[in-house]
Amino acid sequence: MNIEVQCCGIAILLLLWIFYLRQKPLGLYSVKLFLLTMGVTSFCVTMDILSIVAINHKEQISGFLLALICKTYIVSLIWVGYFGLLYSCTDFIKSREERLKLNRLYTIVVLAGTVLIYILPIYYYLEGDIVYTYGPSCMATYAFALLFVLITLYKVVIRGKEMNAKRRGAVITWMVIWMAAAIVQFLNANLLLVGFASVVGMVILFFELENPEANLDRETSAYSAHALGEYMKQFYDAQETFASILIAFTDMNKQSEEDSDSQQTVVLQEIVCYLGTIKDIKVFKTLERELILIIRDGERMQQVFLQIKERFEQPWHAAKGKEPVFWHPFYVLLYDSSILKNTGEIFQMLRYFRVEGKKTEKHIILLDEQKVARFRELEMTENMILSAIEEDRIEVFYQPIYSTKDHTFVAAEALARIRDHDGSIVPPGRFVPVAEQMGLIAKIGDIVFEKTCKFMKQNNIRERYGIRYIEVNLSVKQCEKRDFADKFIQIMKKHHLDPSCINLEITESAPIQTRQIFLENMQALIEYGVSFSLDDFGSGESNLNYIVEMPVSIVKFDRGMSQAYFADSKAKFVMEAAMHMIHDMKLKIVSEGVETKEQMETIVALGIDYIQGYYFSKPLPEDEFIAFVSKQEGS
Repeated sequence: MNIEVQCCGIAILLLLWIFYLRQKPLGLYSVKLFLLTMGVTSFCVTMDILSIVAINHKEQISGFLLALICKTYIVSLIWVGYFGLLYSCTDFIKSREERLKLNRLYTIVVLAGTVLIYILPIYYYLEGDIVYTYGPSCMATYAFALLFVLITLYKVVIRGKEMNAKRRGAVITWMVIWMAAAIVQFLNANLLLVGFASVVGMVILFFELENPEANLDRETSAYSAHALGEYMKQFYDAQETFASILIAFTDMNKQSEEDSDSQQTVVLQEIVCYLGTIKDIKVFKTLERELILIIRDGERMQQVFLQIKERFEQPWHAAKGKEPVFWHPFYVLLYDSSILKNTGEIFQMLRYFRVEGKKTEKHIILLDEQKVARFRELEMTENMILSAIEEDRIEVFYQPIYSTKDHTFVAAEALARIRDHDGSIVPPGRFVPVAEQMGLIAKIGDIVFEKTCKFMKQNNIRERYGIRYIEVNLSVKQCEKRDFADKFIQIMKKHHLDPSCINLEITESAPIQTRQIFLENMQALIEYGVSFSLDDFGSGESNLNYIVEMPVSIVKFDRGMSQAYFADSKAKFVMEAAMHMIHDMKLKIVSEGVETKEQMETIVALGIDYIQGYYFSKPLPEDEFIAFVSKQEGS
């Protein structure tokens, strides 16, 4: 019965070897250790079979050869435990030095066990089908094998959080099965289960972690995005450098929408096949259907890139019956991975500059130390914004707006500010562009609107201080959401606020992508009683087309336009012409950026309706704003 069990184990291992060797290797360190462990396990089970055969024919062979065969089998058991321990440590051994130090220590132990087992005597039992060995040599084997199992379990439990969760679970399961088999065999020596338990461990590790097909993208046979992360992590753990090329596809010759997916797949397969012929590179496909190449030798980077770039200038074969297609990718090039901290930062950088490349229509982006520094500053600012949102450190400052007709302050603009942990105010020029770029401006806008409504209601600023309305900057990203109008209306109802107290400023300089939703939201809010103004007139998309198309009641000349009026005769002519046109359309005008008494008097004489600027006041926190308008009201 025992030899049949071991033969089944050999058959299972043979299948695992066939499944594994027919796939292309990636070269991960964990895979190398797994293959070594599986190789030692295969040798162990083979020697188990040979030892059974040798004991059954002990009369025909010499005692020395019999002992050598049987002791080699039990020695192989502790080597299985040794390699199993090394394999389990792959996730939390970060450096080559630490790995070598650990390997030397455990190697001394396993060599000591090997020598001891070969020195100690061994005895044989043979009665019918029952065959086994016993004696001091076997007891030493149990001791050293148990030692490696216990060390492995200890490492996995103590440092389990640093391990791949699947690896942790698979190793624990394997070690428990192996230990259980050893206990059963110790108590019942005729049941030779330890070798087969090792085979069971290999099966668990193979299907849970080391199946090479799991590292492959099924669509193209390139390596997968998960494999890419593991592969790059190995370089960083070993403190080795590599070069990388991201190939992102921006366009292609689509024959029709119906077959575009199959067309892309065929072309991607051809591209991956071609890239696979280039020496010394690994080809990975991301979830975004882009390709990332890893080149171990950074000196070959330029040569590889030029070769690939030249090939993409030629057509690729499409699906059968289709015309050849030209794909025009853009590239992100990383010549030296050491300028980035780790794998996670590489993924973030590639993702960020991939999007930037598409926006700027650059075909080649080189990741250098300057771009890395800019990205890290961006990431740090983004984290600062996120923490400010989470910790309620977004504050609203108010800048008074002066009426040239009423000769008093009748409105204000609400402006977002961030209070840093040290109590200082983060300049808006630092965080607003990042918030817009990273998609956080809408969240900030919602917070500002909620706090403005609460501030107006609590302080009753219209009745007490004559502030008829407050302008709140609005991102088009907010207004493009279908529930935007309903959400703002609910906030105003929550604070029992008269909607005429609110004026929403359209400040986005980017084109509106979903214009119809935007206009529907504007119309719903206007019907509720809210008014709109066009901010920063004279810059970006805020031009005459916006005035014609958008139902705004106020137009704001930005600071640049206001200041240019005093410095340039052409700008003066343009601003006066724009003012007459806007007034003819029955719209009001606010001139921003007025900083001196002379500028204020000139703007008043010009006939502008409202003035906003540092001549009157900088943006003020809530209590200082109330004090300012109280003083003006009392004067």
